[in-house]
Amino acid sequence: MKRQYFLVEDHMLMRQGVVSYLSDQSDFECAGAAATPQEFFDFMEQGESREKIKLLITDLNINGTVDCGLSFIKECKSLFPEMKIAVYSMHSDIGIVGAAIESGAVAFVSKMSDASELKNALESLVGGRNYIEPNIARGLFFYERTLSMFSHRESEILRKILQGKQNSTIADELGITKRTVENCISKIYNKTGFSTKEELLEHFKDGV
Repeated sequence: MKRQYFLVEDHMLMRQGVVSYLSDQSDFECAGAAATPQEFFDFMEQGESREKIKLLITDLNINGTVDCGLSFIKECKSLFPEMKIAVYSMHSDIGIVGAAIESGAVAFVSKMSDASELKNALESLVGGRNYIEPNIARGLFFYERTLSMFSHRESEILRKILQGKQNSTIADELGITKRTVENCISKIYNKTGFSTKEELLEHFKDGV
C-alpha cells in the first residue's frame, strides 16, 4: 500500500522532480502538492485529508523568506500536532536548521544532497525516528552544544544572527532595545572568542 505525503514547494520544476523521484524510487505517493501554505491549508479542509495526510514535505524559503517557512511549520504543528514535517531546503546553515527543528520540523534534508536522502528521511519518519541529513547532523550537534554556554537571551540572539538578521530586526522581533541586542552580542563574542558576525557565520556555516 502506498504511503502518502503532501508537498509544499513554490518552484514547479522542483515539485515535479520530488514527486517523480519518490514515485519511481519508493512506495511514497503524493496526495497533493501546493505552491503556497494557504493552498495546503485549503486542501486539509477537504473531507478526510486531516486523517489521511501524516507526512508533510516543505521548502523553507516560502514567499521569499525563511521566516515565512518557519511560521508555516509552527502553524502546521499547532493545527496538526500528529503530522510529521520534513524540511527540504537549499538552506543548510546550522542556525536555520536549528530554527526549523525548534519550530516543529522532525527531519531536515538539503536540496544539495543526493535525492535518496529525502527518501531516507521519510522512511525514518514512518518508522518513528527523526532524521537530520548526516552532513548536517554533526554541525547541528556541535551548534546545540555551543548554545549551552549562553543565557536564554544570548541563545535567542545568536540564532537570529545565524539566520542573517540585522540588530534592529532582532530587537523588533524579540521586543527589546537595539542596545540590549548589542550588549548580548558583546557577551557572545567574549564567550566564543570571535569579534565579528562574519566570524560567527563562518564558524557555524558547516558546524564547528
